[in-house]
Amino acid sequence: MTSGSSPSGAPAWAALADLAGRAGAVSLRERFALDPSRSEHFAGRVGDLWVDWSRHPVDEEVMGLLCDLSVQRDVSGFCARMLAGETVNTTEGRSATHTALRASDGDETLGRMADLAAGIRDGSYTGASGEPVGAVVSLGIGGSYLGPAMAHEALAHLAHPDVTVRFSSSLDGADLTAALDGLDPATTLVVICSKSFTTPETMVAADTATAWLREGVGDDLSRHVAAATAAPGRAAARGIDPGLVFPLPESVGGRFSLPSAVGLALMVAIGPEEFRRMLSGMHVVDRHLDETPVATNVPVLLGLLDVWHRSFLGATSLAVVPYSHGLRRLPGHLQQVMMESLGKRVTADGSPTGGPTGPVVWGAGGTGGQHAFFQLLHQGTDVVPVDLIGVARPVVDPRGAHHEALMANLLAQAEALAFGRNEAETAALGVAPDLVAHQAFPGNRPSTVILLPELSASTLGQLVALYEHRTVAQAAVWGINPFDQWGVELGKDLATRFGDLLAGGSDRQEPSSGLIRRYRELLGPD
Repeated sequence: MTSGSSPSGAPAWAALADLAGRAGAVSLRERFALDPSRSEHFAGRVGDLWVDWSRHPVDEEVMGLLCDLSVQRDVSGFCARMLAGETVNTTEGRSATHTALRASDGDETLGRMADLAAGIRDGSYTGASGEPVGAVVSLGIGGSYLGPAMAHEALAHLAHPDVTVRFSSSLDGADLTAALDGLDPATTLVVICSKSFTTPETMVAADTATAWLREGVGDDLSRHVAAATAAPGRAAARGIDPGLVFPLPESVGGRFSLPSAVGLALMVAIGPEEFRRMLSGMHVVDRHLDETPVATNVPVLLGLLDVWHRSFLGATSLAVVPYSHGLRRLPGHLQQVMMESLGKRVTADGSPTGGPTGPVVWGAGGTGGQHAFFQLLHQGTDVVPVDLIGVARPVVDPRGAHHEALMANLLAQAEALAFGRNEAETAALGVAPDLVAHQAFPGNRPSTVILLPELSASTLGQLVALYEHRTVAQAAVWGINPFDQWGVELGKDLATRFGDLLAGGSDRQEPSSGLIRRYRELLGPD
């Protein structure tokens, strides 16, 4: 990647811009009629996942030029430097070593995590009173919460039946209260997940949780509080036993930290072996990224398609719709992975990007989403690319009555989005003439179908890594740094100032003085 340079200077850019103006001239109906085997040509396998991008407005010429753009922007080189541990996070002077965490199971931290997890799972790890610890509450926010909580939901069928694992992230006290509800301090371990160990939301929750522990077991919390952090000194200053402090590398960003010590609670839930299977699944996709030519490199191709839609076709958002109850938290996790990585207005050297970058990422579970926002996807004025994610073999299927109907819905949505129903077809159904326009569907709405054979630790790891690398590929094309997140800092700084204002009762004139006054009025008298 030519750091800071505009991608529009790449020779393939102008050719793609010219093709984009004509992309709508051939409908998806026509593209499939011209090439009935299109779903085999524009699809590929990565690990155990089958990915079909045939329902996008592309042909061999477009895909060829996108691959040329990838070469001209050195996407493979950037990915290789990331995988090799070189400094790719230039604004912070760091490497991005999340892939190194899943390259081997011989990591010392992983081994220590496994020992603790095994002890909790078999009942040999006890608290201050000598009772076995059977509950873990993980405190964190952002990447210290979204990834582990998502994975815990996805792999709930693998969880130990006698161990309770909960997560808390919100500064709203109701969140932590719910996480601690019904638990016994004597049999609970609290894990504080914070890279800096200064994250205000997490530290407030940690203070409240440790106060709750003390009420139940007294002042000796050496068996009841653990930490995942890049600041072990700060954890020690809070009195946490060094044996329960699990290092988190500075070079691992929060949104990429699922395979790190942040995943401790997840490991307790599913067990060390399944956790390692998740890491192995991630590593499969890491190797695919590193070893596969651009023309068949699935995460890179998906990233190039994202660039095609965002930079050339004007799409402003991406919907992620899993047809799997276990994956219902995936859109929330991907919001951070993609929007925190790609929400940049300057390139790596600080110059303007010269065009749009990351889309808004949103979504929800499949059949529920159909009855919520699919109206906009099918007949709205914005064209929104959609990822439809399905699992071939279900975790459960009561009476055998659910799963094929679920998958039929996924396939039906992919077809309806792509091909629609024109006015002549609508009229032929006997629809009243004055309602034809209302009941016709324009089609030509792009979607990607991602199929997993089953929802396992390995396939979940593959799916997460697929989206991570897809995101990095986009960043490489646009010349932006996907590993920093300066955009979250200003609000955090201002929150500290406003906290001081609220605590001090200052009447100093501020732009938000009116809101502060209204808040105090609603708060009522002391």
